[in-house]
Amino acid sequence: MTATDRAGNVVASSPLAFETPPPLPPLAITEVLANAAGPEPAQEYVELRNLGPDAVSLSGLRLEDSKGGDDLPAETLAPDGYALVVASGYDAAQGQDPAPRAGTLLVRVDARLGADGLANGGELVRLMSGDTVVSSYGGWVSVSAGSWSGKGVHRLVQSACDRPDAWSRAPLDATPGAGPP
Repeated sequence: MTATDRAGNVVASSPLAFETPPPLPPLAITEVLANAAGPEPAQEYVELRNLGPDAVSLSGLRLEDSKGGDDLPAETLAPDGYALVVASGYDAAQGQDPAPRAGTLLVRVDARLGADGLANGGELVRLMSGDTVVSSYGGWVSVSAGSWSGKGVHRLVQSACDRPDAWSRAPLDATPGAGPP
């Protein structure tokens, strides 16, 4: 490696070898419904979006909350597509919460998301590839008030960084598989 400062001084290091990690999939957590209007935890979901131009395999990824997690099955998410990570008992037609938009991939995991469902008081949710965070929602909003029943927390700009100001703070209609309201 060679570096030059503003005065024109040049310094060179001895040769070094390093490996870069494999690229992360272009996936983002874009909505979290922790306080479903329908039965909890069955109707809770975490929405993922493929922000890239190519299909992405979900194999090898894991969705985690603060107490545990679920390995995602070997599904493929289309370019610019949405997936809902849901518990095995999720019913898209149950009627109290909106049904997913047509074409939304349903990714079913165990009977509850994470260890015991998503906490309404605000809970970290992360999409992991091994020990590396692909995308996260930091649990910055408590959704336990009645005004949040059936309302989601949305990433305001879907390609935004995983920061508190990137997420809605007020209850917004759940839009499973449809992007921001």
